[in-house]
Parts: sequence; C-alpha cells; structure tokens
Amino acid sequence: MLLTVSDVSKSYRKGQPVLHNIDVTVGAEEIVGLVGESGSGKSTLARLIMQLEPTESGCIVFDGLPITKRSKKEFYKKCQIIFQNASSALNPSWTVREILMEPLRSQKMDREQHIQKMLGNVGLSKQHLNQRPSELSGGERQRVNLLRSILVNPKLLICDEIVSDLDRLIQREIVDLLLELNRTTGMAILFISHDLQIVEYLCNRIYVMKNGEIIDESSKIENEFEFSSSYSKKLFGK
Repeated sequence: MLLTVSDVSKSYRKGQPVLHNIDVTVGAEEIVGLVGESGSGKSTLARLIMQLEPTESGCIVFDGLPITKRSKKEFYKKCQIIFQNASSALNPSWTVREILMEPLRSQKMDREQHIQKMLGNVGLSKQHLNQRPSELSGGERQRVNLLRSILVNPKLLICDEIVSDLDRLIQREIVDLLLELNRTTGMAILFISHDLQIVEYLCNRIYVMKNGEIIDESSKIENEFEFSSSYSKKLFGK
C-alpha cells in the first residue's frame, strides 16, 4: 500500500474525541473516496496525513516509512493536498506564473518550460500565466491549485472537498481531469467529499465515516458499490 493509516485517533481541547481508531489505505495508482457528513472528521484525517497536526495515537505509513521518519521536504515532494477554498490557497499579489514557480524553486530544471508543458494537462493556457487569482474564475483558480500540486509529480494527491464550491459543469471537468491524471501518471488520489454522486463516479473504493469512525468500506464491482451498514445504505440510497 502507498498509504496506510493504522489505529489513528485524535482529540482536541478538553479531550473531545474527533477521530477514533481510524484504519484507511490507499494503494498505488488507486482512487479512494472518503465520505461522511460535515463534522465527521474527514478533513481532520487529511491534516494528520499531511503532518499539519500531530496524531494522538496510531501510525501513518507512506511509501514504506512512517511519515514521522521522513523529512517534510521529502514527504511533500511525494504527497500533496488541495483544499476546498481555492482563493485562500493562492497568493493574491502573485501572478499564476509566480504561484507555479514556487513549488519548483529547488528543482534543477527549466521551470518555465516544465510549467508550459503541463498547462494543457489541467485545461489552462499560456495566457493565464500573467494573470492574478482575482482575474480567474473559480474553476480556473482550482485548476491552478491542481497544477501547482502535480508539478512535483506526487505519488499521492489528497483532494479535500475541492469541487464543492463549483457549479456542476466545472465539477465534472475537474473530476475528469483527475481521472485522466490518474490514468496517464499513475498518481493515487484520496478524494474527500460529501458529494456522493461524484465519489461513486470517480473512485474505485469508498470509506464511509461517521462521528470520527470508519463504519463501512466498499470496492466498485461492475460499476457498483455495495455497503454493509444501514447508515451507508441510507446515505447512498441503496
């Protein structure tokens, strides 16, 4: 497995539990969905995987090593995350070119050439490079975020509600881009969302989270998911 989350728990102030004994895996080249109602703990788990917050107990292993035994610089070359709010993730005073140059600053390559080569992969063009985030549409801003994340060729991309603020047409375009990137690069994806229709379309396997616990897991068989818990069945209308 590329990512293995084993028996991970997390509490906040006054010992309030947020995650309880979480077990989640993502295989190489796999697209895995994580669904649940707002407040179920999905985004907290993403932050723990990305080392933005410490775990309370349990272990997270990425690409064969516990994440705590990797330097963050090395880890972030292989694992990237995109958040829901595209605007807040982009420096408003920078051009798109400057935003995209930043993650490549330590790379020994022709950065401009690499960026221009990759633009078409996310549906952007050279004319976007001189624009600032305020001059872009919501969909274009999320495409910039996506491109910034994949420029370093990560093995795993975590997407935390990245299409929830977009209209249906743009949502479909972004999701189809993710499918194409997975197919052409082998990049694994952990897709966190409350949009069940998108998750069923995109993912090979789905985890269902409720009140900080994983209560169900299902793999796609003949383009369908079968769930065991009554909560999941009700959630997905099965």
